[in-house]
Amino acid sequence: MKRKTILILCLATAAFTATTVKLRAQAAAKPHLRAYSIVIPWKGGTADDAMAASKVGTTIPMASFNVVASKDGNTYTDVIVGQSPFATPLTETHVKVLVIPVKLHIAGHVFDPTAPNSCGGSLGHTDLANFQSSPILSPVSFDGGSGLGHATLINGVNMVRARTYNNTHRRAEFLKTIGGPTSVYSTHYDVTIAATQNILQATTVGHSAIIVDDGGCSLLGGIDFNFFDNYFSTTILNAAGGDPTSFVIFLMRDVWFYSDQSDPFGTCCFVYHSALANLQTYSPLVYDTTGAFGSSVANVSVAAHEVGEWLDDPLGTNPTPAWGGEGQVTGCQDNWEVGDALSGTLFPGITMSNGVTYNPQETVFWSWFYSKDHDSFFQNETAGGKYSMNGTFAGPSKVCPPGGTFPN
Repeated sequence: MKRKTILILCLATAAFTATTVKLRAQAAAKPHLRAYSIVIPWKGGTADDAMAASKVGTTIPMASFNVVASKDGNTYTDVIVGQSPFATPLTETHVKVLVIPVKLHIAGHVFDPTAPNSCGGSLGHTDLANFQSSPILSPVSFDGGSGLGHATLINGVNMVRARTYNNTHRRAEFLKTIGGPTSVYSTHYDVTIAATQNILQATTVGHSAIIVDDGGCSLLGGIDFNFFDNYFSTTILNAAGGDPTSFVIFLMRDVWFYSDQSDPFGTCCFVYHSALANLQTYSPLVYDTTGAFGSSVANVSVAAHEVGEWLDDPLGTNPTPAWGGEGQVTGCQDNWEVGDALSGTLFPGITMSNGVTYNPQETVFWSWFYSKDHDSFFQNETAGGKYSMNGTFAGPSKVCPPGGTFPN
């Protein structure tokens, strides 16, 4: 995720009826949409400050370690969720996760993650129930099996212990250091579901739009980041009883953010993760069943991206050598964000016990960001000697500019 500052726009609110007609007309003229992700970095202090807060239990469990990047010879300090894979002895870490379902009323439509959904392979279940049963929150056996709750091998490696998707990513990217697939090293989520937060049209009017309105499953809503980031992180967070000792997920159905109320279609559609000054980590996530983005986005692909980035870069501040030219990144960026370079690339489908087939996004390993080509230490570190969950990246990133990826 490229570090951005999104300016708050002061906009006059048009009459509701006229705005709705105009936005629906614009939506009909926007058949192609691009989904992307950003990060809003923590600005509350240093890595040492974050470690001090974690140590006394006023925020989520975090660890810090240094890495010498063979790509440029520089030393980088990383902060991650859970235990450092370089610590001894290795243990299991439990992290509290608070899921807040958010029901949004936009221009006469209701986007409700707690209502039954028959779109996008949801099988009539609610998005909330499907999210709870998904590989993001429920363990999966990455053993190559074909039954329910089984998934493909990670670059040919049987990961042995059933774990969630992003937990398995962490284990796979440090597989040698943690002692292999049977290692107890793990980051578990202790999940609580909060009461649904109902955001009425009186609040969304002037800060929302219908992005796609086809009268069917492709109905896609949008909300203005400049208004709703603050609304989510204060009003909704407080109403649901969230605090910095939990990672907070605001779960939405088929609703994305845009950055300019005067042009919601030109600045849609993105999601993000962030940390407030008090070290409250959070992410608004969309469970997308619209098909509006083609094959690049489906059900938990967004969640795999954002939860993976929170797990490896909870503060959005972990530096890396410059990389780019992959995924959603056309230029260069210099942070350890595991989803951006493979945005739109999905991991092979995983069918869970509820019968739903999930499509998490493939995510990128730690070594891809810091390693030079043919560096045996970094390559031997990972599952199968690859640089991403399904081996799409067989070599590490190239220096940016120009960016790109080395072949194996």
